[in-house]
Amino acid sequence: MPVEEMRKDKISVVVPVYNAEKDLPRLMESLLSQTYPEIEIVLVNDGSKDSSGKLCDEYGSKFPNVFAYHQENAGSSAARNEGIRHATGDYIGFCDSDDYVEKDMYESLLSAAKDNPDGKIYQIMTCYETQSGEVLLGPVADSEEVKAIPSAEMFRLLMLHKGDASFCTKLLPAEWMKNYSFPEGKLNEDFELLLRMIQNTDCVYSVEKLGYHIVLSDVSNTRGTFKREFYDAMIANSDTAYRLAEEKFPQALPEAERFRFFQRLDYLLHIPVEEMKNNEVCDGIIRFLRENKDRIDKNPFLSAKEKKNLKILMRCPKLSKRAHRVVMKVKKPGKQVIYTGAPESEGT
Repeated sequence: MPVEEMRKDKISVVVPVYNAEKDLPRLMESLLSQTYPEIEIVLVNDGSKDSSGKLCDEYGSKFPNVFAYHQENAGSSAARNEGIRHATGDYIGFCDSDDYVEKDMYESLLSAAKDNPDGKIYQIMTCYETQSGEVLLGPVADSEEVKAIPSAEMFRLLMLHKGDASFCTKLLPAEWMKNYSFPEGKLNEDFELLLRMIQNTDCVYSVEKLGYHIVLSDVSNTRGTFKREFYDAMIANSDTAYRLAEEKFPQALPEAERFRFFQRLDYLLHIPVEEMKNNEVCDGIIRFLRENKDRIDKNPFLSAKEKKNLKILMRCPKLSKRAHRVVMKVKKPGKQVIYTGAPESEGT
């Protein structure tokens, strides 16, 4: 749809900002140069300790469509919710302050929304790149077509780590978005909210062209740092997803079961041995795997390697991890060992 026919619709882009003084200018440059002009940018400074708050105010003073708000540090979900409260657009999107977007991203998303007014969730493709701009993983599709993904299929793709759970790639009608809020005080929040949303819409409209650039830091590139809160939330969300499959998407139960097993494998691969002691979540994972070892064997969506690793880790979790660490040190002396699982979809 031509831009002229869409001009009456305003898009609010909510950006949580925390200690982002180095990265925020790159994102702002990409947002301020959007080909669709009716955009307001809602910056929420989440108690930054660097000069990010001052930078937000400077953008707000310089550009009439940029609005800066400040709050005590409460996390990205709280910052997003604060931004939603201040958003005045007809549609709402989200960006992370250390990423950036293509110049026509919001024009493409809004065009899909106007052409498919029955939808509630519109998304665009992403790529992953390093700080230096090296592309590590390109968009999964680039036909430039708009595809309707039924909610049941979207759920199935998420269970197979092939779906996109990030809200940074999405555009949503503001009236609908304001019925929801991001869970505060939790990690892995995008995934939890998306699970709630797809129950209440028939499909997700996906624009098959690159729109969003995820810029990986050295830590996020390898996920080498074990963040217990994130991984605990990951396990809880896998159980929530399985219950949702039982209630709403029974045809995807095998995929949801696979998702539960895979998330537990990912947890065990990443957790340092010293953090396994007196860890109720970790103990529960091992107990769950042992109780369901026959179902692991029968699940058609787990690879042979994943099944093998699950069996090894459920039998002798600490010993197998210690042995693996020794082997890796012998192969790569002097290098830090980082346990990585299989590629996963964003936010899961």
